[in-house]
Amino acid sequence: MADGWETARRLDRPPILEADSQGVLQFSGFEWAVIRLGHPGKVLRVQIDTHHFKGNFPDSCRVDGCFLQSRQEPEKFGTDDSFWRTILPPQKLSAHSIHLYQDEVVMEGAVSHVRIVIAPDGGISRVRIFSRVTDTPESSA
Repeated sequence: MADGWETARRLDRPPILEADSQGVLQFSGFEWAVIRLGHPGKVLRVQIDTHHFKGNFPDSCRVDGCFLQSRQEPEKFGTDDSFWRTILPPQKLSAHSIHLYQDEVVMEGAVSHVRIVIAPDGGISRVRIFSRVTDTPESSA
């Protein structure tokens, strides 16, 4: 795959996969990427694009956010869950599609960084975060 983000297949998959009531696979392993936004903002919509990923798209994704005052990111903040608050709870994905989430966005306040988490593995073409620019983490305007 030339464009997008594709992870290696996880070798720790259980022999039998189970899904929750929304059809999202229950799986202990996941892959993640952290993106620093151009400007801090309050997230209004999230778009996850699996275009061109037909047999190798993730089962689900979630998006977390955090607000950092400076440009210095702590060394391990991508893996430290204490930094992150849920923006978009786990959502089922499908192949070769654009998934737009607005009503599903649950976080109030501003973020400076987002963490996209895919489970168990696969690829996505694009992540778009639509937000209203703000400079304070408490802002809900």
